[in-house]
Amino acid sequence: MKSWDAFIIPYPFSKGVFICGEPIIVNADSSPEALEEKRLILEKTLIDITERADNYFRG
Repeated sequence: MKSWDAFIIPYPFSKGVFICGEPIIVNADSSPEALEEKRLILEKTLIDITERADNYFRG
């Protein structure tokens, strides 16, 4: 299926994996600097998790 985000629909009975990371806690009264730090942590975590999921079934 062609789409802008490369979304794919797996075949029935194909294998899949769900990978979760550690919770990232953000306080409601955080400073802009602290929010930026948490944003960078979130970005790095999502990149790492995506890479792990993409390579999970590769040897």
